Amino acid sequence: MIEVINDYPNTLDELVTDMELHPDNYKHMQFILNRQKHMNLGLGQLYLVVNEIGFGLYRLNDVDYHNGIVRLSFINPATDNCAEISLDITDKHPQIFLINWKDIEVMVTCENNFRSTEIF
Repeated sequence: MIEVINDYPNTLDELVTDMELHPDNYKHMQFILNRQKHMNLGLGQLYLVVNEIGFGLYRLNDVDYHNGIVRLSFINPATDNCAEISLDITDKHPQIFLINWKDIEVMVTCENNFRSTEIF
């Protein structure tokens, strides 16, 4: 019998701890999982979700983790349609990008403030 040893953390808590101990191994995962947000995992926050076929604004509804796969469940706030994304924690080049909508709002506000000071 061949014994298979996991090369990934067993639980979501272990994943977050491993990310803190080895941040270079998880740069591709730090968009969603970090100690600051770990208590609520960013649930309820809006994200711009971008992939090879398009983009959309979605609210993060749930985060699950099992066997090296993070499953993100989203709801489209305009249609209430659900969407799920599975991310392999070992995939350093995921085919999807998630940008927190608040980060986009901050960037736009900073740009607008910069432009208004240029006018005067």
